[in-house]
Amino acid sequence: MRRVTAERRADVAFLIGVFIGVAFIVIAGPLDRRIELVHENDFSGFWAGARALVIGADPYDAATWRDTVRVLGTQEPNTSVYGYVPWVAVALVPLALLPLETAAWIWMVGGVALAALALRALLRALVPADAVLHFAFGLALLVSQPGFHALVLGQWSFVLLAALCAAIVTLRAGRDRTAGIIAAAFLAKPQLFVWTSLGMLVTARDRVRFVIAGGLTGLAIVALGWFVLPGWLAAWSADVAPERLSRSASITVALRDVLGSPLGLGVALAFIAAGIAIALRARGRDARLALWSALGVAGAPYLWSYDQLLLLVPLALAAGALADRRAARIVALAGIAALLVLSPLLYALAVARHRESFSAFLPAAMFVGLAVALLRERTTEEVERREPGASPALGD
Repeated sequence: MRRVTAERRADVAFLIGVFIGVAFIVIAGPLDRRIELVHENDFSGFWAGARALVIGADPYDAATWRDTVRVLGTQEPNTSVYGYVPWVAVALVPLALLPLETAAWIWMVGGVALAALALRALLRALVPADAVLHFAFGLALLVSQPGFHALVLGQWSFVLLAALCAAIVTLRAGRDRTAGIIAAAFLAKPQLFVWTSLGMLVTARDRVRFVIAGGLTGLAIVALGWFVLPGWLAAWSADVAPERLSRSASITVALRDVLGSPLGLGVALAFIAAGIAIALRARGRDARLALWSALGVAGAPYLWSYDQLLLLVPLALAAGALADRRAARIVALAGIAALLVLSPLLYALAVARHRESFSAFLPAAMFVGLAVALLRERTTEEVERREPGASPALGD
């Protein structure tokens, strides 16, 4: 009875955190800003490619794309062709059949709802009775800078957070085929999941099923996009890829800004290589997944601060992995505090610099912190192996 009560208390705490986040979005201005920018934000840019398909235009035709965008009344592109891969446009065709304003509301509400449900499922699997952590994670979903920034811009962050949580939950449950299928959703922004996907492969109980299911699903998604827009690659590679890689909040760009091009690139690659080695040394499934998913963000070749919402997943995994519940709570709350406090400060610096690269130091520091905690402290799996039947206390 006590365990059920503790879990119910955690459920309520999570909902309170989310509701405070919703109130923040409505009262503090992010929702008004989202509505104001509906024809200028990133979602309108995604939607434009799908809408172009609906009206029979080619989003990768450099001669017509900017004129098409003006007709659609969406975000002014900074490239001469559609700035995203073709399967993104194909996936959004159902929303492109609707007016932009209606599609934007569905995208926002649906994305936040999916993220909340999936994050709650992950927390229930990892720390089922810790009301403090459930409240903190629920709050961070919308109150953190990555959360409300993603909402204002209409970014993929909530959908991808939901996909990552769902993939981790199914992988931990031994449903490797399902996890692989869900992981195919990472193709919306594959650069954010290079190391995460590798970590899931390393951790999967049945790697063959995981690879076959994920590979076939991903291949079908890519093939469909390529079939609909067969000439996309040359146009995208010539215009979009160079523009994207030269400026972002990645550790590579940040270190090049600080140390210069050759040295900064070398240090960034060394950081990623060290991260891989550390993740391989982690003890226990959840500890490994925490480090690989943190490295997925910290070592991504292209990202912005709103993508850092994905860091909620390694924080939750670390909290579940650590046997010392007090240490687990401290680690998770410290990471959430960084998203709530440091991330807005780094974004303010980015606004002042007109360049967001230094935001990359937050996920890098978070990876280092998680690595130190997970390699120094005993994990839950270690305790259970040494003391069969032992289960760390939760929800104190």
